[in-house]
Amino acid sequence: MAYVPRFRHLFKILFHMKDSAAAEGLFLEGSIEFENGDVETARLMFYYGTRLDPTLAGNFYNLAVAEEKLHGSGAKAIAAWEKYLDVAERDPRQSDEAKEKVREHLNKIRPK
Repeated sequence: MAYVPRFRHLFKILFHMKDSAAAEGLFLEGSIEFENGDVETARLMFYYGTRLDPTLAGNFYNLAVAEEKLHGSGAKAIAAWEKYLDVAERDPRQSDEAKEKVREHLNKIRPK
């Protein structure tokens, strides 16, 4: 069954309110769903997490992984990886090594 955000999350998303704790919770819940094979539910959790905290690069990273797993390495995945890199540049929790690996991956999947 697809993830449906709780009312309090929806309220915050609709009114562009930031909730870092809820975003981190969705990151953790989404990671569990992904590990259990429910990639679509995980993707939705990561997406809503990006809405609740647009500075938490981990949700953007996992969203890109899920997009690529669900839709292949096309335009959606490329856009998701680029968005991750944009956010990761301002998130001190993201290592330079992780960002460089994503750049290398993007170079492989971008059309030539």
